[in-house]
Amino acid sequence: MNEARIAAAVLAAALVAPGAAGADERDEAIFGAAAYEQAGAVAGSADAQGDGGARTGRDEAPSADGDRDDAIFGGTDGAPFGGSDDRDEAMFGDVDGRDDAVFGDADDRDEAMFGGSTILPTSAPSDRPERPRDGDGLLSATEIDRRLGNAADKVAIGGMIYLRAQYDAYEDQPAEAAPLTSPNLFDLYLDARPNDHLRFYSRARITHRFARPDASSPAALLTGGADVPQTDFAFDQLWMKFDVEEILFVTAGRQPIKWGAGRFWNPTDFLNRTRRDPLAVFDERLGVGLLKLHLPIESSGWNLYAIGDFEGANRLEGIGGAFRVEKLIGDTELSLSTAVHRDQPLRLGADVSFPLWIFDVRAEGAVIHGDETVYFRGVPQVLLDTTPFSREDDWIPQVVVGADVDIPYGDDDYFTLGAEYFYNDAGYDDPRYYPALMVSGSFTPLYLGRHYGAFYASAMGPGRWNDTTLIASVMANLSDQSYLGRFDYRVRLLTYLDVNTFVAWHFGNYGEFRLGKEIPALGASAGLELPPALAQLAEEGGTIPAPTVSAGAGLQLSF
Repeated sequence: MNEARIAAAVLAAALVAPGAAGADERDEAIFGAAAYEQAGAVAGSADAQGDGGARTGRDEAPSADGDRDDAIFGGTDGAPFGGSDDRDEAMFGDVDGRDDAVFGDADDRDEAMFGGSTILPTSAPSDRPERPRDGDGLLSATEIDRRLGNAADKVAIGGMIYLRAQYDAYEDQPAEAAPLTSPNLFDLYLDARPNDHLRFYSRARITHRFARPDASSPAALLTGGADVPQTDFAFDQLWMKFDVEEILFVTAGRQPIKWGAGRFWNPTDFLNRTRRDPLAVFDERLGVGLLKLHLPIESSGWNLYAIGDFEGANRLEGIGGAFRVEKLIGDTELSLSTAVHRDQPLRLGADVSFPLWIFDVRAEGAVIHGDETVYFRGVPQVLLDTTPFSREDDWIPQVVVGADVDIPYGDDDYFTLGAEYFYNDAGYDDPRYYPALMVSGSFTPLYLGRHYGAFYASAMGPGRWNDTTLIASVMANLSDQSYLGRFDYRVRLLTYLDVNTFVAWHFGNYGEFRLGKEIPALGASAGLELPPALAQLAEEGGTIPAPTVSAGAGLQLSF
């Protein structure tokens, strides 16, 4: 019995003071004796408090190791762990007040981050945060990471820098005299998502032109490029989105929008004020000021849109409207759309895309009624001999039909071939009307002719070039028999940097894609409102040289 009592006493002493009874020489060599003495003191203190007994351990006999800690961290004043409260208060002020000021009340903070939780019963108070529960069980590590991620990612900031330059060679001009242009973009966005039902997004754009064409260059004559400021600022996007009972989704503000299934032409893209450049690396058009209501009916494959068009409106009567219905029937996507505006014609449109054997087929069509654009007819030989007329009472159709096919050539590689045709009843068969369109402000590239065609081939990540994209395109104005061929080489470097290069060739007859014109002398009494350089050319007469070769390179960095 005496031996059993002695063994029980030794075991109790080991449990009460593990730092003294359970310390291993190897642990002491790694961590030092002070750690075990502190652990023993704390454990003894906790047991003593729980049993109502006196404090033991470190309070009774500070060790040499404790003196070493005092020299490094400050005096202990006999408190476990060296009087950290006094030291923290000296450096940071009151500890509890500091935490409340930074984080708010601890219970509110935990509840906001982890949701409501049931406090685990404990035998003694603890300052360790309680692990939240999911129902009757503890949250998984994945769920905790998700909730922490949602709390941390409420606001995202990023942007894009696009530095580029383009060289354009013209007929009968020396190579060193060819114009250079360099419209560089810097976008900065802020994306705020306070919760799953609310989102705010803004994207500001600064455009700076290191090089601009001079007033006498062909590009400036045709586009007014010399009048463009060297630096300008605009909001590309500025919108807010929220839902009503997760049934109706509302987006208000300047936002991007694109309608239509065509790759090169989109006659049903009613809401954008400018036409998309189909050969651009990305769509650079600014957003449109809209109020968009979206009602998805997922069970039956419907999407319904009602849109208020506020872009440029300074009176109530200047607000336009648009409606769009999308329906998914098997593998076929069908859309119907319309747009009305006080200063624009009535526009009706439809587009469809579906698979047919190995092809992906797409088509879209629009009908315009009440178009107040000035059209021309008559003798196009001389600018002033053309006769303007109105087609306001006509229904003017525009139709696009195209198809793509993916052709595999390796285990994971394929290239894509595609073609597209565009019929434009608002266009012209004779390019000699183009000077009249320039004067009237109706000169819209890619929508001048009556018949167009396009062909392209692309390969993404061919062979071992996993970060490379190759695109070859040919566009044709079939009405004036002018053509544009272009080859694009794009490669991604250093994970975030895209290098974009292209070379283009203008060939065929003189026309839209090889626009060289003889401008007759109209005299000072012409009375035409033109850019200064073009007005001088119209008054004195002269030649706009046709382009031959264009080449460009750009660096695009997203962050």
